[in-house]
Amino acid sequence: MSQFAFLRSEFSSIFAHARKAEELARSDPRGACFYARLALETAVKWMYEADPALRSPYDSALSALIHEPSFRELVGNGLVTKAKLIKDLGNRAVHDSRRDVSEQSSVTALRELFHFSYWLARTYAKGEQPQPGIQFDPDALERTV
Repeated sequence: MSQFAFLRSEFSSIFAHARKAEELARSDPRGACFYARLALETAVKWMYEADPALRSPYDSALSALIHEPSFRELVGNGLVTKAKLIKDLGNRAVHDSRRDVSEQSSVTALRELFHFSYWLARTYAKGEQPQPGIQFDPDALERTV
């Protein structure tokens, strides 16, 4: 079962990308980092469409969106740091073909995506909320041979 299941009913597109990242974490860390970044970007763009408190920045790129002062004010410095880390790991996975992407990088991207997604669902879900205190478990990630 996916650790991102709490996204499935109300945030299905974010869930699909997060689930794909989760499936690839051990077997294809580069792909996992890409999908974690895509899940984050989908979530952030959803927030800008859904929340009138967020002001659109000068550019629609993910970096501009997460550095917009209204975004930082809404989510706090901790989640901005997590978002930047996911973005950077995803960008490195896509643009730096000279070196391998480590499994630790994919686990880190997923852990930070879990924290961001948990906040998103606790903040915006209209229906059932994720259980308080649930934790990301790297040992629960699928192992493939």
